[in-house]
Amino acid sequence: MTAEEFKNKVIPYSRKLYPMLKRILKDEEETQDALQELMIKLWNKKNELIKCSNLNSYIVTAAKNYSFDLLKKKRPSTFGENEEYKILNIESTETQPDVKEKYEQVRKIIDDLPEKYKTVIQMRDIDGFSFEEIQEFTGYEVPNIRVILSRARLKVKQEVEKIYDYENGRERQIARQIL
Repeated sequence: MTAEEFKNKVIPYSRKLYPMLKRILKDEEETQDALQELMIKLWNKKNELIKCSNLNSYIVTAAKNYSFDLLKKKRPSTFGENEEYKILNIESTETQPDVKEKYEQVRKIIDDLPEKYKTVIQMRDIDGFSFEEIQEFTGYEVPNIRVILSRARLKVKQEVEKIYDYENGRERQIARQIL
Protein backbone atom coordinates (compact mmCIF):
# COMPACT_ATOMS: atom_id res chain seq x y z
CA MET A 1 0.00 0.00 0.00
CA THR A 2 1.44 3.33 -1.01
CA ALA A 3 1.43 6.41 1.19
CA GLU A 4 -1.32 7.93 -0.96
CA GLU A 5 -3.52 4.82 -0.65
CA PHE A 6 -2.96 4.77 3.11
CA LYS A 7 -3.88 8.44 3.29
CA ASN A 8 -7.09 7.86 1.34
CA LYS A 9 -8.18 4.52 2.81
CA VAL A 10 -6.99 4.41 6.43
CA ILE A 11 -6.60 7.98 7.71
CA PRO A 12 -10.33 8.83 7.27
CA TYR A 13 -11.12 6.22 9.93
CA SER A 14 -9.52 8.38 12.58
CA ARG A 15 -12.62 10.63 12.62
CA LYS A 16 -14.89 7.63 13.04
CA LEU A 17 -12.72 5.88 15.63
CA TYR A 18 -12.30 8.90 17.89
CA PRO A 19 -15.72 8.62 19.66
CA MET A 20 -15.23 4.92 20.32
CA LEU A 21 -11.73 5.41 21.74
CA LYS A 22 -12.90 8.39 23.82
CA ARG A 23 -15.73 6.29 25.28
CA ILE A 24 -13.35 3.50 26.23
CA LEU A 25 -10.41 5.58 27.47
CA LYS A 26 -12.45 8.46 28.99
CA ASP A 27 -9.60 10.96 28.63
CA GLU A 28 -9.04 13.50 25.85
CA GLU A 29 -5.24 13.38 25.76
CA GLU A 30 -5.09 9.59 26.05
CA THR A 31 -7.58 9.28 23.21
CA GLN A 32 -5.54 11.53 20.94
CA ASP A 33 -2.34 9.67 21.81
CA ALA A 34 -4.00 6.29 21.29
CA LEU A 35 -5.37 7.34 17.92
CA GLN A 36 -1.97 8.56 16.81
CA GLU A 37 -0.27 5.35 18.01
CA LEU A 38 -2.92 3.27 16.28
CA MET A 39 -2.33 5.07 12.98
CA ILE A 40 1.41 4.45 13.34
CA LYS A 41 0.77 0.74 13.98
CA LEU A 42 -1.50 0.58 10.94
CA TRP A 43 1.14 2.38 8.85
CA ASN A 44 3.71 -0.20 9.91
CA LYS A 45 1.31 -2.94 8.79
CA LYS A 46 0.28 -1.22 5.56
CA ASN A 47 1.46 -4.12 3.40
CA GLU A 48 -0.70 -6.54 5.40
CA LEU A 49 -3.72 -4.23 5.09
CA ILE A 50 -3.82 -4.83 1.34
CA LYS A 51 -4.60 -8.50 2.03
CA CYS A 52 -7.52 -7.72 4.37
CA SER A 53 -10.88 -8.76 3.00
CA ASN A 54 -12.73 -6.38 5.37
CA LEU A 55 -10.51 -3.39 6.11
CA ASN A 56 -13.23 -1.61 8.10
CA SER A 57 -13.67 -4.45 10.52
CA TYR A 58 -9.92 -4.93 10.87
CA ILE A 59 -9.31 -1.27 11.76
CA VAL A 60 -12.20 -1.07 14.25
CA THR A 61 -11.14 -4.31 15.94
CA ALA A 62 -7.52 -3.14 16.10
CA ALA A 63 -8.62 0.17 17.66
CA LYS A 64 -10.84 -1.52 20.21
CA ASN A 65 -8.18 -4.06 21.19
CA TYR A 66 -5.49 -1.40 21.43
CA SER A 67 -7.62 0.79 23.71
CA PHE A 68 -8.47 -2.18 25.96
CA ASP A 69 -4.76 -3.02 26.16
CA LEU A 70 -4.05 0.55 27.27
CA LEU A 71 -6.69 0.25 29.98
CA LYS A 72 -5.20 -3.01 31.23
CA LYS A 73 -1.73 -1.45 31.47
CA LYS A 74 -3.13 1.56 33.32
CA ARG A 75 -5.19 -0.42 35.83
CA PRO A 76 -3.41 -0.94 39.15
CA SER A 77 -2.96 -4.60 40.04
CA THR A 78 -3.57 -3.91 43.72
CA PHE A 79 -5.30 -1.07 45.45
CA GLY A 80 -3.32 1.05 47.80
CA GLU A 81 -4.97 2.83 50.70
CA ASN A 82 -5.18 6.05 48.69
CA GLU A 83 -6.85 4.43 45.66
CA GLU A 84 -9.33 2.59 47.85
CA TYR A 85 -10.27 5.89 49.51
CA LYS A 86 -10.86 7.49 46.09
CA ILE A 87 -13.08 4.61 44.99
CA LEU A 88 -15.14 4.66 48.17
CA ASN A 89 -15.59 8.43 48.08
CA ILE A 90 -16.48 9.04 44.45
CA GLU A 91 -17.51 12.62 43.99
CA SER A 92 -21.07 13.03 42.84
CA THR A 93 -21.57 14.82 39.57
CA GLU A 94 -24.28 17.36 38.88
CA THR A 95 -26.79 14.59 38.23
CA GLN A 96 -28.94 13.19 40.99
CA PRO A 97 -27.63 10.02 42.64
CA ASP A 98 -30.57 7.85 41.54
CA VAL A 99 -30.16 8.97 37.91
CA LYS A 100 -26.44 8.24 38.10
CA GLU A 101 -27.17 4.80 39.59
CA LYS A 102 -29.66 3.96 36.83
CA TYR A 103 -27.19 5.12 34.19
CA GLU A 104 -24.49 2.90 35.69
CA GLN A 105 -26.92 -0.04 35.75
CA VAL A 106 -27.66 0.42 32.05
CA ARG A 107 -23.93 0.67 31.23
CA LYS A 108 -23.28 -2.54 33.17
CA ILE A 109 -26.12 -4.32 31.36
CA ILE A 110 -24.77 -3.17 27.98
CA ASP A 111 -21.29 -4.40 28.91
CA ASP A 112 -22.74 -7.84 29.74
CA LEU A 113 -24.52 -8.20 26.39
CA PRO A 114 -23.18 -10.64 23.77
CA GLU A 115 -20.40 -9.04 21.74
CA LYS A 116 -22.36 -8.26 18.56
CA TYR A 117 -25.26 -6.74 20.54
CA LYS A 118 -22.87 -4.69 22.65
CA THR A 119 -20.91 -3.45 19.63
CA VAL A 120 -23.99 -2.41 17.65
CA ILE A 121 -25.82 -0.69 20.54
CA GLN A 122 -22.67 1.19 21.58
CA MET A 123 -21.88 2.30 18.04
CA ARG A 124 -25.46 3.41 17.33
CA ASP A 125 -26.82 4.74 20.64
CA ILE A 126 -23.66 5.87 22.40
CA ASP A 127 -21.25 6.84 19.62
CA GLY A 128 -23.94 7.99 17.18
CA PHE A 129 -22.74 6.09 14.09
CA SER A 130 -25.14 5.77 11.16
CA PHE A 131 -26.34 2.35 10.05
CA GLU A 132 -24.12 2.60 6.98
CA GLU A 133 -21.05 3.33 9.11
CA ILE A 134 -21.88 0.41 11.40
CA GLN A 135 -22.21 -1.75 8.29
CA GLU A 136 -18.74 -0.65 7.15
CA PHE A 137 -17.21 -1.42 10.53
CA THR A 138 -18.93 -4.71 11.31
CA GLY A 139 -19.68 -6.14 7.88
CA TYR A 140 -23.32 -6.82 8.88
CA GLU A 141 -26.07 -5.83 6.46
CA VAL A 142 -28.24 -2.84 7.50
CA PRO A 143 -31.42 -4.91 8.05
CA ASN A 144 -29.39 -7.27 10.25
CA ILE A 145 -27.98 -4.29 12.19
CA ARG A 146 -31.53 -3.04 12.81
CA VAL A 147 -32.56 -6.47 14.14
CA ILE A 148 -29.47 -6.72 16.36
CA LEU A 149 -30.05 -3.19 17.67
CA SER A 150 -33.71 -3.89 18.37
CA ARG A 151 -32.87 -7.09 20.23
CA ALA A 152 -30.09 -5.39 22.19
CA ARG A 153 -32.40 -2.56 23.25
CA LEU A 154 -35.10 -5.04 24.21
CA LYS A 155 -32.61 -7.05 26.28
CA VAL A 156 -31.41 -3.90 28.07
CA LYS A 157 -35.02 -2.87 28.74
CA GLN A 158 -35.88 -6.33 30.12
CA GLU A 159 -32.84 -6.39 32.38
CA VAL A 160 -33.57 -2.90 33.73
CA GLU A 161 -37.19 -3.88 34.36
CA LYS A 162 -36.03 -7.01 36.17
CA ILE A 163 -33.85 -4.98 38.49
CA TYR A 164 -36.46 -2.38 39.37
CA ASP A 165 -39.47 -4.72 39.30
CA TYR A 166 -37.65 -7.05 41.67
CA GLU A 167 -37.27 -4.23 44.17
CA ASN A 168 -40.93 -3.23 43.79
CA GLY A 169 -42.08 -6.87 43.87
CA ARG A 170 -40.17 -7.51 47.08
CA GLU A 171 -41.79 -4.47 48.68
CA ARG A 172 -45.22 -5.70 47.56
CA GLN A 173 -44.52 -9.13 48.98
CA ILE A 174 -43.55 -7.70 52.35
CA ALA A 175 -46.67 -5.51 52.34
CA ARG A 176 -48.87 -8.54 51.58
CA GLN A 177 -47.30 -10.51 54.44
CA ILE A 178 -47.94 -7.67 56.86
CA LEU A 179 -51.52 -7.15 55.75
